[in-house]
Formats: sequence, C-alpha cells, structure tokens
Amino acid sequence: MGTEKDYTFKLTVLGTRGSMAISGESTAKYGHATSSYLVETGSEAIILDAGTGIQNMPDVGEKRLSLLISHSHIDHILGLPMFLGNSRGKEISVYGATREGLTMHEQLDLYIKRPLWPITMDFYPVKLEFCGISEKALFHIGAVEVSAMESFHPGGSSIFKLSANGKIIVYATDFEHDKPYVGDVVSSKDDGHIFAQLAKFSEGADLVLYDAQYNAKEYEKCKGFGHSSWEKALELFELAHPKEMLLIHHAPNHTDAFLDAMGEEIKAASHGKAIRLAKEGDVVLL
Repeated sequence: MGTEKDYTFKLTVLGTRGSMAISGESTAKYGHATSSYLVETGSEAIILDAGTGIQNMPDVGEKRLSLLISHSHIDHILGLPMFLGNSRGKEISVYGATREGLTMHEQLDLYIKRPLWPITMDFYPVKLEFCGISEKALFHIGAVEVSAMESFHPGGSSIFKLSANGKIIVYATDFEHDKPYVGDVVSSKDDGHIFAQLAKFSEGADLVLYDAQYNAKEYEKCKGFGHSSWEKALELFELAHPKEMLLIHHAPNHTDAFLDAMGEEIKAASHGKAIRLAKEGDVVLL
C-alpha cells in the first residue's frame, strides 16, 4: 500500500451493486449504486464501467478521462447519461467491445435516445472518442497498459487488467466460473479452462476485483446468470496469488446484515488472506 503522496494507482469504489441499483437504510453500509470504479494515476482518470456509481465521481481536475465498459448491460451503463451531462467541455475516450454485431457506440446509442432517453449522445457538450477493443485487446492509456480477456457472461463481457510501474489491477466483473447455460444453448467453452485462464491473467496482481454476487448455495439456483461466488473467489486467490482481492457486484437483495455475515464466513475460510467485500467509497492505494 502507498500513501496519498506515493502511489501508482488510486482506486475508488464509486458503486459496487450488481444487477440493479437499490436504496434504503438496510443496504447503506455497502452502498446502493451499481458498478463503477475510478482508477487514477498521475495524469489519467480511468473509469471502469458507468453504472449509477459513476454519479459519485469526484473532481479529478485536469486528468484525462477514459471509460472502459466491460459490457452494456443496463446496470453497467445506467449512470452514463447523467455523467455526460456533468462533464461539460471534457474529452472522454470510451473503450468497449463489439457485441451482437454492434460497436460500443451503437450499443450505447440504443439506450441514449428516444424513447428510452430524451436526447442523444451528440447533444451533450462533451467530445467522445470511441475505441473498439478485441477479445484479447492490448493498448495503452498514457503510461497504463490495458489488456483484456473475454469473460463467461450472457452476451459477453470484458475482463480488464491495468498495469503501470509494476503494479497490476484486474477487474473481473460479470464472470461465471462454471459452464453457463443461456436458454437451451450450452456454451462450448470449457469451464475449467476459463477459470484457469482468469487465474493466469490475474497472476501476481496487486488487486483483483472479482464478481462474488452469490454464495455457493445461491449459485446453484442461478447457474447461467453470469456471476460467481465468494467460494470461487477464494479458489482464484489460491491460484493467482494476488496481494489483495475485493469482492464486488453485490446482489441487490443482500442487506448489510447479510453481507456482514458473508464477510465473517470469508474471513474464517480465508485464514487471514487479504480478501474482503467492497464498499461504496472504499479507496485502495497501490
């Protein structure tokens, strides 16, 4: 860990709920907003997904803005229209994969226009640059190297790795560790292979953000939904040996009491390893 004056990456959890934003006192501790994370370097502000949490974005001054979108399911892009409205005069580079035959620009255009939204992206007083990425993308945002691998998730999703100055962050949201079922179609990919692939992709990372929406019992009822469990997170930790792991994409029906109890189970099962549930507002310095 670094200090505020000495770090390569500063990660802020802007929102860590999965599937749907929620409200209420019983869920205030871990937060209400959906997936969005801010990674800051000296000159870059890299946002991971644009769920409702992006509305918690702090002022990053003159840092260049880049947005990495794992996939365009609504909980990962719902905050984007308001964010664009609050970013007057900014230049924003948007990275995302083509899915269902649509570029990321075209995917977002399905949402940010009538009848779902009153205005189009062209109306906003911002300059958007769209950058397509491939399944095994490798590119740079300033001094940060970004690589990607494809996840197991209905419709697809990108897992991102950010590297700079020997520090590594892996963002593995919306990842299913088992062979997913989508309707009557079974994926031809090997489930064990994809989990091992993620472990190799994450090997030696300083921080891994891992989708642990369920516990093992819940997962058995939710196969094919495209998410994983905290028990599999522990397995990944043993294989990849990251320095720290944040568990993310909390189910909307998981109250603070439920997540507190889950946290105690994780603590007991992990035997002191640096694995914990993410909370909205958390800051990690690397």
